[in-house]
Amino acid sequence: MPSSIKIRMAGLVAGFFLAAGPVAAQAPSFSSSPIRLLVGFPAGGTIDVVARLLAEQMRGDLGTQIVVENMTGAGGQIAAQALKRSAPDGHTLMVAPDHTMVVIPLTMINPGFDPLVDFAAVGQIADYSGAMAVGAGSDVKDLDGFLKKIQADPKLGSVGIAAAGSKPQFALLAISREKKVSLNPVPYRGSVPMVQDLVGGHLPSGITALGDFLEQHAGGQLRIIAVTDEKRVPQLPNVPTAVEQGYPMKLNFWLGMFAPAKTPDAQMAALSASMLKALAQPAVTERMRALAFEPRPKPPAGMTEEITADMKYWGPLVEASGWVKQ
Repeated sequence: MPSSIKIRMAGLVAGFFLAAGPVAAQAPSFSSSPIRLLVGFPAGGTIDVVARLLAEQMRGDLGTQIVVENMTGAGGQIAAQALKRSAPDGHTLMVAPDHTMVVIPLTMINPGFDPLVDFAAVGQIADYSGAMAVGAGSDVKDLDGFLKKIQADPKLGSVGIAAAGSKPQFALLAISREKKVSLNPVPYRGSVPMVQDLVGGHLPSGITALGDFLEQHAGGQLRIIAVTDEKRVPQLPNVPTAVEQGYPMKLNFWLGMFAPAKTPDAQMAALSASMLKALAQPAVTERMRALAFEPRPKPPAGMTEEITADMKYWGPLVEASGWVKQ
């Protein structure tokens, strides 16, 4: 690995390169065939944009094309099952959020994969916040106004979510119980169609990743009334958090990259090094932050620890919600 890369990388990224360098140097060429990068959500969504941004940066390092394939449906479950079936040769990867890797295994009897058994983490990419929004025609400005509208007209309690059995759904259930109001989660096949229905006036409200609302919020096509991070986000400094407004809706998400289990160590080291190098590029960092992602590069062990901790936290919450596994 070039020494200039080691000098530019700092902290965790630098440590990973130094440790993985000898292994990565032995990695065979990836140029024999393109790498497939699976995305379980529609083209044009923020997860898809980040995947394509990394693919563009990584292909030079790896010496081959990286082709993004959108295999939409079931909150990324279809793409994850395809990843499990793929040969563990470093030529099939997946960019996936915590919903796919944590929530689906907690909410389904047989999701068709076990993230800690069937996959090998390439590394963590980013953290990001969620947000709640209403249509542009609504006069609602905050969560109090939102719930008062629903109390007056229960039909307005339909809230779009990007996938059934997702973290936003459990957050909505918690608010319903605490505030004695009927919120009806309406699942979609990803954020893109949900946002389209919200903009089109076919849905009164929605909750999803902040970045999927930003463009339409800026254009006046919808209105973000709360962010679900622990603190206000720099993209929307004047929009208060749900917690500030007195509602138990602290939702943070993450994004990672994965390969099939048993992918050889040499390929994994090369893939991880390339991903972490891409995340250190200022152009990548700026673009991701514009999409409301905060780059959070971690090597494989760090991503695996994140999955384990998330399962430990969300498992009891899912059970307490009364969710019946599908």
